[in-house]
Amino acid sequence: MRKNILILAVIAVAAYLVGVESAKARGKNYEDLRHQLERLWTNPEAKKSRKRMAKNAQKSLEKARKNFLGS
Repeated sequence: MRKNILILAVIAVAAYLVGVESAKARGKNYEDLRHQLERLWTNPEAKKSRKRMAKNAQKSLEKARKNFLGS
């Protein structure tokens, strides 16, 4: 189990480093990415979508709970 976690951690770090290097090669600024994420998070349509997804997840959880418990 530890070996699998270690392998995943190494792969994640390698992917991060490759992504950083490719972003530097393209001349992208890290602030650009941060602003894009912030804009996406504060977008009203995205907020509605997240709220709708949470509501649907709650409904499906309740439905699964009822089916599992049989009541």
